[in-house]
Amino acid sequence: MKQLGTLLLSEQPFSEIVIGNTAVVRAMIETGTRVVTSYPGSPTPEIAEAIKSLPTDQRPFYFEFSTNEKVATEVAYGASVNGHLSCVFFKSVGLNVAADTFVQLGHMNLIGGMVIIWGDDPGAHS
Repeated sequence: MKQLGTLLLSEQPFSEIVIGNTAVVRAMIETGTRVVTSYPGSPTPEIAEAIKSLPTDQRPFYFEFSTNEKVATEVAYGASVNGHLSCVFFKSVGLNVAADTFVQLGHMNLIGGMVIIWGDDPGAHS
C-alpha cells in the first residue's frame, strides 16, 4: 500500500482514488500554499489527516490548529496580506465564530491570495 504522505508529495503526476478532502491537500502543495490553518471539526478532519501524513520536515507549508475559527482565519489573513498564498478550513458553524474577521476580508487587499474551505455536512454523514 502506498504511503499517503509520500504520494501527496510526489513531484510526478499520479493516478490514485482519494476523497476530495485529500485532493485539496495535493492542490495546496501544487499551488505553493505557504500557510494552512484550521480549527478541527467535522466534516473537514480528513484535510488535517492528509496534512498530518506529510513528514513534518518535508511539509511545504506551515500548518496549525488554531485556538478557534476566528484565530485560524486571522492567521491565514496575516499570511495573505504578507504576500503568501494561504488556506483556512473549518466546519460550517465555525463561521459564526469567525464572522467578525470574515466580513472584513472583502475590504482588504489580500495580495497573496486566501482560500477558505467551509465544510458542511447537512446529512451528518461526514
